[in-house]
Amino acid sequence: MKNLDRIGNRISKEKDKDLRDKKSKVFKSINKALNYYKEEYKYTPLLKTLEKEFEILDSNLSKESNSNNYLKYLTNIKGYQIVIIDGIYQKKLSSIPDDISVNSFQKLDKNNRNIFDKIYHNSDDSNSDIFSSINSINHQDCLTIMLEKNKILKENISIINLIDTNNVCHHRKLIYCKKNSACSFDEVFINIGKNKNFSSSVSEIYVEDGATLTYYNQQKIEENFHFNSTNVFQEKNSTTNFFTFSFSGAMIRNNLNIKLKEKNCYANMYGFYALKKKSHIDNHTTVDHMDENSISNEHYKGIMDEGSKGVFNGKIYVRQKAQKTNAFQSNNNILLSDNAKVYTKPQLEIWADDVKCSHGCTVGQLDNDALFYLMSRGIPKNKAISLLLLAFSNEIFSKINDEDLKIKFEKIVMKELEKFNDE
Repeated sequence: MKNLDRIGNRISKEKDKDLRDKKSKVFKSINKALNYYKEEYKYTPLLKTLEKEFEILDSNLSKESNSNNYLKYLTNIKGYQIVIIDGIYQKKLSSIPDDISVNSFQKLDKNNRNIFDKIYHNSDDSNSDIFSSINSINHQDCLTIMLEKNKILKENISIINLIDTNNVCHHRKLIYCKKNSACSFDEVFINIGKNKNFSSSVSEIYVEDGATLTYYNQQKIEENFHFNSTNVFQEKNSTTNFFTFSFSGAMIRNNLNIKLKEKNCYANMYGFYALKKKSHIDNHTTVDHMDENSISNEHYKGIMDEGSKGVFNGKIYVRQKAQKTNAFQSNNNILLSDNAKVYTKPQLEIWADDVKCSHGCTVGQLDNDALFYLMSRGIPKNKAISLLLLAFSNEIFSKINDEDLKIKFEKIVMKELEKFNDE
């Protein structure tokens, strides 16, 4: 990788001493992250591709945003919303409930800064992923979200990331859920620029004792490139639910890393990707069971057509202390054309002996018998294919407990699946 000194020089100009120290630490281990790249990105040549298209070591420039230019992209968003433009939090365009605090890290008071300081740059995967390293050094604004103790947010909060740049932009978030709190976020990235771009997003999430977090991530990046890393730490009796829906992108890489630090943690990870043409989606997940009596449940499903490519690599670690662990992992795929590809690799590493763990993957085509049966009952072929694909995907979005969001994602999935019927 060329010109690494460029970002080293940028760190030296950081005015905030704490941030300068954090970024310097990342920079010192950047070669270590590069060493992991060859194996971890075996089927996804993201670095090589990006270096041909962009100056990926550049940082996005902070700029004043004209609210009127972006209102048309927000008119269909209902309820609470957090708006971010090119990685910069837009307070004027956002609508925040009273029970949470949302602010830029640089604007936090001393007490709240100390709270976020223990996770900021301390819980991401920058030691093992070069794109997280670049994000850690180059992002200009870090959004902080904190839900207070015992607060239950009944309404979902939308996080809308508008990307209006022709080069690169970096998004950074810290989410802190205090004891016995509960909240739900629905995040989407919307590209509004005319030219191709590369966006990266790194999130660090801390879930305290008894808290519950549900997070939906919708990705429709079109011809653009995107890297997303979500890093989660859970205390005892906490629950997290993650849903990732991917529908297009020149190349998208998703890292989802969850550490179940204490007893009785529960983590659900669901993903659905439906790809056409030359879209490329790479989902890498890790679940680290560090203490006993925890449960993780992971299920990803994919549909590939017309030269698209899907990658799934899931790792479950069960440490020796983590007795009575229950871990499930599955990846199922349907290929609709001969030139569509999927690479799937579920993995278990277990050092405890009193556990229940399973993993598996399937790759196949549409069931011709089922298709023939539906057509023999007078259902047109296009409609029959839609019904079979919808049935295949239903297992994922049926896990959504919020009825409004379930209807929303059902409609999105149905609309995307209709595209597979074009003849």
